[in-house]
Amino acid sequence: MSASFNELWHNKQTSWLKPVHISGLKKGDTLVKTTYSMISLGTEKTVLTQKLPEALSRKMAVPYMKGSLMDTFTYGYSAVGEVIKGEGSWVGKNVHLMHPHQDYMIVSDTDIMEIPEGMDLKSATLASNMETAINAIWDAEISLGDRVLIFGYGLIGGLVATIIRYMTGIKVEVFEMNSNRQQLHVSHGIPIKSLDEYDVVFNATSNESALQEALALTRQEGRIIELSWYGSRDTALRLGAEFHYGRKQIISSQVSQIPFKKQPIWNYKKRKQLVFDLLATSDFSHLLTDEVDFQDTPKFYDRLRRDEIKNLSTLIRY
Repeated sequence: MSASFNELWHNKQTSWLKPVHISGLKKGDTLVKTTYSMISLGTEKTVLTQKLPEALSRKMAVPYMKGSLMDTFTYGYSAVGEVIKGEGSWVGKNVHLMHPHQDYMIVSDTDIMEIPEGMDLKSATLASNMETAINAIWDAEISLGDRVLIFGYGLIGGLVATIIRYMTGIKVEVFEMNSNRQQLHVSHGIPIKSLDEYDVVFNATSNESALQEALALTRQEGRIIELSWYGSRDTALRLGAEFHYGRKQIISSQVSQIPFKKQPIWNYKKRKQLVFDLLATSDFSHLLTDEVDFQDTPKFYDRLRRDEIKNLSTLIRY
């Protein structure tokens, strides 16, 4: 088999599509034709602008990535596509995987997961972000009757809010400064902040001032779940008032590890299955707001570098 495909490459200044020619597949290779991939707006902006410590850049690598995050590189997040060549049982199936943005992907079948038949493929791109949201809710240890506030209605904040909204007996509200996103979450049935204190507050803004405000709004012995990734930026918090005497907890939530308390019964495969169970039984399509054609991605990423992208989410359409 001989074929060509396009990879999306970046450096700090710009992005471009690079054609790649392959002469054949090796034994054990699976060829996937990409249908959609999700752009992780906050993470990819931090990576593009190289605002991350060099030591951390190695941990931020994604499967099948090429290059170095401190130089030129490919990058991506959550992709779905159709297997068009490989082990016979996989051919023709729609699959999900972590992979840089490109129109064809050559992968091992150990890195792909079958998407349930009939599932909307756009919604399936939410799978990796959904794992982040699930981990955050596990870390929060939310209980019946809790009052929950979410700072930031981006894609992660939206997923956390929507999952909690489906949970009985929990009040969830959102604090969002952007008027367009505020209108969105209200239209999605999640109200604006109305209380003076909350049992659990999630910060999904990458903004230290929101984290400071979260401390003020969390009740005695309440929990703040920090979902932001600040890269190499310095952050400053005033901890002399609400934090210490209030016995408040700031908990880091990060998707790469199953929370310790869940590890006896949960692993990555079971968590991914939970993701697809949620996507199959509940509607998250309202969080999919924008799309960009793969050929237009270099211009899109230039706008992302300039902080011009304010929408809730962006899918790449192949």
